[in-house]
Amino acid sequence: MLACTAIFYMAALEIEEDPFGVGMEPYVFPIAICYVLGGITLLLLARSAVGAFREGLFAGDLQEIRLFFGWVLPMAAIAFAYLGLINLFQYLLPTIIILAATLALFGNRGVKWLVTIPTISGLVYYVTFFGVFRLLEPTGILIEYDNFYIFGAMRKFIGV
Repeated sequence: MLACTAIFYMAALEIEEDPFGVGMEPYVFPIAICYVLGGITLLLLARSAVGAFREGLFAGDLQEIRLFFGWVLPMAAIAFAYLGLINLFQYLLPTIIILAATLALFGNRGVKWLVTIPTISGLVYYVTFFGVFRLLEPTGILIEYDNFYIFGAMRKFIGV
């Protein structure tokens, strides 16, 4: 929750000030919500830590910590890497790469699992949502393309 709040806080700081605005500026409310969420999250975290120390959860087995570093942290890293890669390369390539990384994390090996399935799945989702349904995707920083030119004839053919 703190990481999400920090990301939203950084985005709220980029909201421009209205030079002719009167009263509360557009950025005040989102920043106030971030402060509230951050404060509540810190309070809940402190309360949970006190309860865990009282029950002696940190004194015994390290299985929970191993699970955290073995599964939760890698999945969080994959999620943040996906967001970053979408920002760089648009949708299709990051989807294929991150799906392969997720399958590898869960123990899948071989060309079928790490290349074929992510590529086919990524293409099916891309054609369905960005081709047929014409969802708009943000342009990538490193790779930029417009899917209208890729799927325009197909959409015209099926009457969408």
